[in-house]
Amino acid sequence: MARDVEELLRKLYDMLQDAFTIPLGNDRCVVDKDKALAILDEVNAAMPGYLREAKRIAEEETQILTRAKREAEVTRRAAEEQARRLVSQEEVLMVARQKANDLIAQAEVKNRELRKATNEYVDDMMKRTEDAIHAALNEIRKSRVEFRTASKK
Repeated sequence: MARDVEELLRKLYDMLQDAFTIPLGNDRCVVDKDKALAILDEVNAAMPGYLREAKRIAEEETQILTRAKREAEVTRRAAEEQARRLVSQEEVLMVARQKANDLIAQAEVKNRELRKATNEYVDDMMKRTEDAIHAALNEIRKSRVEFRTASKK
């Protein structure tokens, strides 16, 4: 259809180009009125079809753009939601890591405290044992001295 209108307009253009120019007519020319009107009538008849086709194409383009915008909005929302989930998961992970680090630090402090308390307890028990052994040794020495003294009499 587009080809037809283009051809008709080309014919009309050629007709005007080839038309007889009126001398001293300031670019006026003589054309076959009936032929020119016939071509214009054919262009006019073809135009509603072109207009319908152009309108259909424009409507189709609008539908495609609307559909694309909807799909883009859905994709954008999904991406935002996924980003929120990832950020949320990242925050949870960061909090969990921080809590784990805090627990490890607390356990290390508790471990040092327990080790210190254990070392102090063991040292105290060893000192008491040493003192008891020392006292027992002194008692044995004293008993021995008394035994020797008693045996010499």
